[in-house]
Amino acid sequence: MENTTAGESEDGFVIYKMTLKRKSTFYVLHMIIPIVLLSFLNVLTFALPISSGERASYAIIVFLSLVVFLTIVASEIPKNSDTIPVISVYITAIITLSTTNVITSLLESRLACRDKCTNSIGSGYRKLYRLACICQCKCDEKSDPQTELDWKDVVTALDYFLFWLFCALTCVATVVWFVIANGRQSK
Repeated sequence: MENTTAGESEDGFVIYKMTLKRKSTFYVLHMIIPIVLLSFLNVLTFALPISSGERASYAIIVFLSLVVFLTIVASEIPKNSDTIPVISVYITAIITLSTTNVITSLLESRLACRDKCTNSIGSGYRKLYRLACICQCKCDEKSDPQTELDWKDVVTALDYFLFWLFCALTCVATVVWFVIANGRQSK
């Protein structure tokens, strides 16, 4: 309780005005920080090599962890439909990114298993690989359009772009969430 004032009205009633302030350290330490850290762990899926075989299981574990946190948050907030807590919207957005991450990881695993003899690498994939080489300053003989690429090279190029795309989306979602949460807190 920050401040309390009392006054007497003209009808003989006493009117109290109180200003309460919530201490949010518990929620910051036990909900907000783990959720933000999990959202950035989600991005690291694309840092795992496709040949390790653990990428899809890692992405699914991060997804399930976020779902558990959504369940915890849902049990801690009041059950009404008048207002939706900002943290629930943030977790739902991150779960959507995580779902996209799982799907993308599975599709990349499928691409990496292709055989270049039976499934030729199209010009779009070649351009993507060359662009990834240019962005990483790795211009070598494979970035030459006439050189044969392997599907794992294409997946590595996809990983580079998807890592930065998911990192940017996670950063934007987190910053927007903090701005909105800070705006609601000051009201």
